[in-house]
This record gives sequence, structure tokens and C-alpha cells, in this order.
Amino acid sequence: MTALSPQPGLAKNRAQFSWLAVNVLLVGGMLGTERTIVPLLGRDVYHVAAALALSFIASFGLTKALVNMGAGRWSDSLGRRPLLVAGWLLAIPVVLLLLLAHAWWAVIAANVLLGANQGLAWTMTVTAQLDLVIPQERGLSMGVNEAMGYLGVALATAAAGLLAAHGHLATRPFYLAGAIALVGCLESAAVIRETRGHVAAAPSQGARPFGLIFREATWDHPALSSITLGGFINKVADTAAWGLLPLYFARAHASVATISLLAAIYAGVWGLGQFGTGLWSDRTGRKPLIVAGLLLLGAGLAVMVAATGTASWAGAAAAMGFGMAMAYPVLNAAVADVAAPHERGAVLGVYRLWRDGGYAVGGLGLGLLLAAIGMHASLVLVSGLVIAAALFIAWRLPETHPGRTPP
Repeated sequence: MTALSPQPGLAKNRAQFSWLAVNVLLVGGMLGTERTIVPLLGRDVYHVAAALALSFIASFGLTKALVNMGAGRWSDSLGRRPLLVAGWLLAIPVVLLLLLAHAWWAVIAANVLLGANQGLAWTMTVTAQLDLVIPQERGLSMGVNEAMGYLGVALATAAAGLLAAHGHLATRPFYLAGAIALVGCLESAAVIRETRGHVAAAPSQGARPFGLIFREATWDHPALSSITLGGFINKVADTAAWGLLPLYFARAHASVATISLLAAIYAGVWGLGQFGTGLWSDRTGRKPLIVAGLLLLGAGLAVMVAATGTASWAGAAAAMGFGMAMAYPVLNAAVADVAAPHERGAVLGVYRLWRDGGYAVGGLGLGLLLAAIGMHASLVLVSGLVIAAALFIAWRLPETHPGRTPP
């Protein structure tokens, strides 16, 4: 498959951009098959303690974070497409482990491989779509990418819940994962083309040491480090939504179908909302949406634990989802605003290392908190951390949009 000619702009690359959007829909679908099922699988089938059950999220997050960093660097030298194909090939053993090895260790191992699948495949769709557009389209590009991905999460979450409710919790949802993996492999190999040529055509100031890029994105650069904190804290919150809320609802005697519906509302609003929020940030700037989105996410989680009943939970899930929709794609666009084109893969890799490191820290930390202070207090604490982070970012983050930064 040949590389695309370096002609930036969405209008000139509409077909390839659309194929990448389909690919990230499938990437999200792989993740969605686990969103509700695995916490309940640990509790009801493998009888794992609630605090230990979050280990599957930690294994997923740690692997995805490290692969994100490597994928960013490798994509700048090897290209985007080879890593995308490799990511999809790793999805196949994920399904085989979940279907054939009925033990908790297999769930942990599958989530290690799923983290690698997501770290390679999703990171490459982000990087490739940013390659294809001009700076004024970055918010739109990331809105479409994350919207399609989390729409895939929502649809697969709902479908997996229905399959589990009418069949065997440990097998039927993962047949869906197998079908998604097969289609993802075929689409990546058949129609996705290399986009790195667009970056090669951009002006370059020469390569810098990766250690310098890492330090800037982690703490030195006011914009990049603030963006990194925003990504990290929203993944800690998502760990609570993924790992704790299904157990919280189950303790309140909600059915598997209801729990899956609530998770699908959260992911669905998150996904669909991003179609508009990325474009919104192209017009108003990145900072207002990042700060407001994190505040709404924290407030929605606080309402979730204060409310009772499916209708109230559904409203809080929608609020959390829209908070994510406001912040999540805009953080990616803000990274691309700041990063030099020839370093985009590496900078995005560091950002996504720390962002998805929130799953690893959240999985381990919330497991310890759950054992120490209980479910309700743990969720309240996460809510407070998200709101505190939003206020800190409001103070430290400068506007990054190229049309709205000061001269």
C-alpha cells in the first residue's frame, strides 16, 4: 500500500480520513466489549474481591501507557500504518484468551494485550488523522476521532451487555470482540495508507533528544504539562466509571442490562458529543472547553454518588459523558497545537503515556482506597480530585489555539 501524497487538508484527504474514522470505531468497539462485562465477570464468575478486580484496569492502563510512548516515537521513524496493523494483530490473542482460558489470570493477560492493541491502533489513528489536516482543522479532526472511538465503545458496551444478559457472561460477549478484531485487521491491511509523508513535507528544525521532549511534556512546558495533567486526571475518573460504578450499581441491585445501559449512556454522550466539541474548540479556543469539561465531569460523578434510581443515574452519566466530550478531544488538539510537526508522534506519545497512566494509577490506587475507605468515599474523593485539577489547569494552562494565542 503506497503512502498518500503530502496534500494537507480535510477536503483533499476525505476518503482516507473517513477510513481512519471507521478504524477507530472498531478500536473503540474492542474496548467496549469489556466495559461492563469484566468487572461483573470478576465478581460473579471468578469471585475476585472488588479491590483486586481493578487489577485488570491497572494491567491494561500500564501496558497502554508504555506502548503509547513507544508508538509515538516509532511512528516518527517507521510510519503510522505498520504500527496500526500490528495493533490489530494483537487483538486476536485477546479474544482467544477470553474465550478459551476461563480464569482470572487470563483476563489480566488479555488486558495486557488489549492495552497494547489500543496503544498502537488508537494512537496511530490519532496521529494519522492529525497528519492529514491543516492546523485550523485539528479540533475537528480530534473530535471526529474520539467521537467515533467512543461511539464504538458505547455500541459495543450495550451489545455486550445484551449478549451477557441473554447468555453466558464469560463467552458470548467475546464472540462480538472476535468479529470486531477480524474486521479491524482486514480494514487496516486493505485500505489504510501511510500518512507520514505529510509530516515530512512540513518545515523541520531538526531532531531533539527524546529526554528533552519527555521533560517538557511532563513538567517543564506550562501548556504541555497542564494538558498532560488533564489527560491523566480524566483517565483516573474513567477508571472509577469503568471499574467502580458497575459494582456500585450492582450493590444497589441494578440488573446487568441496566448497568450496561448506564455505561452506554456515559460512553455514548462522550462519543457523540465530540463530533461538535472538537469543532467548537477550533472556533473558541482549547482552554475553555478543557476546564469546563473537567469541572462538569467531576460534578457529574459527585451527583452520581449522591443520587438514587436509574433515571438520576442516567442524568449523571450523561453529564459525565458530556464533560468528557468537552475535554477529551480538545486535549489531543492542544498537544498538536504546541508540538512541532516532526515531533508530533513523540510528543503525543508522551502525553498519551501519562494520560493512560491514569488507568494504571487509578486501577491500583482505587483498589487500595476501596479496601480502606469503601466504595462511596472513593468515588467522592475522585470527584474532588477532578474538580481540583480543573481549577489548577485554569490557572496554569495558556491558550494554545494558533489563531487565539497572543502575538
